[in-house]
Amino acid sequence: MQKKQILTALVILIISFTVVWFIMNNKPEARKSTKPPSQKLRTEVMNPAPVDYTVWVPSFGVVQPKTQSLVIAQISGQIVEVSDKFRDGAFFEIGDTLLIIDDADYQAQLTIAQAELKQNEFAYEDEKARSKLAIKEWYKLGNKKEPPSLVARKPQLNSTLSGLEASQAKVVQAKLNLQRSKIIAPFAGRVLKLDVNVGQVVNNGTTLGSIYAVDSAEIRLPIQQKHLSHINLPEIYRDTSTEPVPIPVKISAEIGNETHLWDGNITRVEGTIDSQTRQLYVVAEVNNPYKFRQDGTPPLKIGQFVNVLIKGHELNDVVVLPRTAVTPSGNINVIENGVLQRVMVTALWKNEDKVVIKNDFNKKQQISITPLGDVVSGTKVEIFDKNNPTKTMKKRNKNRSSKSKDKASL
Repeated sequence: MQKKQILTALVILIISFTVVWFIMNNKPEARKSTKPPSQKLRTEVMNPAPVDYTVWVPSFGVVQPKTQSLVIAQISGQIVEVSDKFRDGAFFEIGDTLLIIDDADYQAQLTIAQAELKQNEFAYEDEKARSKLAIKEWYKLGNKKEPPSLVARKPQLNSTLSGLEASQAKVVQAKLNLQRSKIIAPFAGRVLKLDVNVGQVVNNGTTLGSIYAVDSAEIRLPIQQKHLSHINLPEIYRDTSTEPVPIPVKISAEIGNETHLWDGNITRVEGTIDSQTRQLYVVAEVNNPYKFRQDGTPPLKIGQFVNVLIKGHELNDVVVLPRTAVTPSGNINVIENGVLQRVMVTALWKNEDKVVIKNDFNKKQQISITPLGDVVSGTKVEIFDKNNPTKTMKKRNKNRSSKSKDKASL
């Protein structure tokens, strides 16, 4: 029995030793993988081509009439007629009758004044004849000196002359009041607001309505201090009589889903800077804003908000970049021979879409227009052709296959 147990233990020991030996001599070999190729940054680029760039300074404003007037009654009376041309929004021409006030009282006043004038004319002629007769009688009496004023009836003559002149003035005043019973348009324009109507009694000084001229409209535009150096403002000076040169502007406004455009000019500069915004205001003028246009552009409306671009200086030999090519800190990524260099630039002009810089580039350099984040100079990049992505992929695959062949040969 004891012999059998020893034999069993010996068999187990031999089997265990055999298993351990097999495992030790048949270790699995780890496969050595090749290091994957480092990924290059891919970016779109542009070639820095020098151009001449015209600056357009942005601004905004509200359309206002250049000439606006209140129509005020100069006599009292009842309104008997209101023309259709004196309704809100209606157009009228110079000389049109807009409104009529009852003139019956003023017709009577004119008749009375004319009758009084005739009486005073008769009195003056009668007194003039009496004066001549008195002077004649004076000399018949043998007097050689001029007659005294009382003898020549000069006080009486001057009195009747004063009465005549007063009656003449009354006739003029009566005719003037009669003319004022009709409200005549002083210029070609449009009605902003009508404040009265037929049957209403008005007094001298009552506001009848508001009108404005249609020959031109104005827009008051603020300009930021940083933009002033880009514009040749049409300044006027006290000691010169030279007329300033107007500056062209492009005016746009959204009406419905469409954007409409108008042309205008900066005609004058205000004399003060706004104390709150610290901005200078200029005034743009649009001629014939209500003229019919074949392209269907609607007329400008008083009170309409518009965006304006003011023509500024021309920048010569510059490079125009998209805003995506410039980082917030003012850097651009210049690529030469596949290597990126981070360069600080100074913007000569920038707006929402573009940044204009000096042309300090050579023919081998390209500019990245893809936002790459905080990359460092010396980074290798791969140029991506957005217009031909297949070409870019073939080039990448070709480079990879050439690298694989080099490793295989090693």
